[in-house]
Amino acid sequence: MGIFEDARNGTLDEPKLDQYKTLSFDIDALDPKTGLTLLATASLRGRANVVRLLIQNNASATKLSRGDCTPAWFAAAGSMKTSDRAEILRLLHAHGVDIDRPSPRNRNYTPLMKVVVEWEDPAIVRQLVGLGADVAAENSDRETASTLAAKTKNRVVIRALDGNSPRRKNFTDFVLMVVIFILHVIVSVGAVASGVVQGVVESRYQHDNIRSASRSRELQESKTIEEYSADLVKFIADNNLGNFFKKGDPFLKTLVHKAAKIKSDPKSTFKTDKDIRDLLKLSLYQQVIFCDDSTSMSIGNRLKAQRRIVKRIAKVATSLAPDGDGVELRFINSSVSGSGLRDAEIEAIVAGVRPAGDTAIGTNLIAKILKPLVYDKLASQELKGPVLVSIITDGCPDPEAPDMLRDAIRECGKKLVEAGYGSDVVLFQISRIGNSRASKEFFDGLRNDEQLQRVLYCTTDRLEKVCEEVSENENENENEDQLDEWVYVTVVPPDELSVVV
Repeated sequence: MGIFEDARNGTLDEPKLDQYKTLSFDIDALDPKTGLTLLATASLRGRANVVRLLIQNNASATKLSRGDCTPAWFAAAGSMKTSDRAEILRLLHAHGVDIDRPSPRNRNYTPLMKVVVEWEDPAIVRQLVGLGADVAAENSDRETASTLAAKTKNRVVIRALDGNSPRRKNFTDFVLMVVIFILHVIVSVGAVASGVVQGVVESRYQHDNIRSASRSRELQESKTIEEYSADLVKFIADNNLGNFFKKGDPFLKTLVHKAAKIKSDPKSTFKTDKDIRDLLKLSLYQQVIFCDDSTSMSIGNRLKAQRRIVKRIAKVATSLAPDGDGVELRFINSSVSGSGLRDAEIEAIVAGVRPAGDTAIGTNLIAKILKPLVYDKLASQELKGPVLVSIITDGCPDPEAPDMLRDAIRECGKKLVEAGYGSDVVLFQISRIGNSRASKEFFDGLRNDEQLQRVLYCTTDRLEKVCEEVSENENENENEDQLDEWVYVTVVPPDELSVVV
């Protein structure tokens, strides 16, 4: 079996690639049979893991295959899961692919046109529009993506092309837009590729039902406690977390037994095996929520949105946690804090804090979270597990220096390495509330900082906007389930922030 066949089958991994390297091959060479590059071959077959591996090994995302087609065009053309297509397009875009380059052999269809006509997938359409795809570009028949979408008569796809629409009419549309930018919860991992982590929970082309869109992440398959346990043990080994968790650990046994109960609970929001495995991996991380209580948070419904979202983060994060375990809560200004909190407790505390003060995010991240929960424990050799810090804020740092937060995150990585850990034992996620221009620029700067891409994940939309959209739902129970699902796929870091490639 040759390297191109391995790329097609998805069996090309690091050890195999290293073996091929000893043969002195060109990673950008064309397959003599198909005329495709390795990257195009993997993209066409939906092999996101291979695409990531090739890019890490300097494969060119701009190298054209025979027929002058880019890897992005093949990613748009191939039959695959939405999650894989979204991840591949994200990786390629982050490494310079021309997202609009058409295929001369296919009536000059752009990748966006191909997705509109071939797959009618609003999630990928929104992703491409968000990446800057030209909606007005014309093919050989002088048709645009909008013209082609109109022919499909698929209203969700038509709306998906309108990237400037200020409001979606229903929560389903909104979720389909949001999930484009988020990959699954800390899963099998991959190295970092770009600023905005733009993964996806596949919709399976179910446009009219949020449950179908969010729960069809993979084919249903029966999982036993033993299989869940084996999955978790492998994840721990692959991610070098063996110093924290040992095989047979009672904590791990508790997690997998709770996972089995959730899977069989008809009222559970998360039922697929993919959901459960992701929750298991997430549960290994100590969750820390860092809330903004600066004066500007009193504007509009920012406080209400923060309280609602924080409650959901805690609910998802503690879904499998043993009794007595919970979330750490800290505020930028208030001295109020809490440990081992569950969703009801955390909501009550957040509701009782009143906005006052500035937005010294980095300064107080160090003082209230990194020093007591990480640095002091490193010094005393009492760090018991990996940490995930979720930051919610409505503004950019003030009065501290704009780079204070990013410097704090970088310094955390250095201290972890000095102590013998990986820099990604502590991960960070940051979400924005409010429409401040300065805040948006601050977030954009974080997303584009290459030094932070391995450990920092920025969500892509304003949280209070999410809550507004959810509130439009008339069914209260479905409303809350939808918000749980949004939190699951949105405010929890993706697999790319983990350590293993």
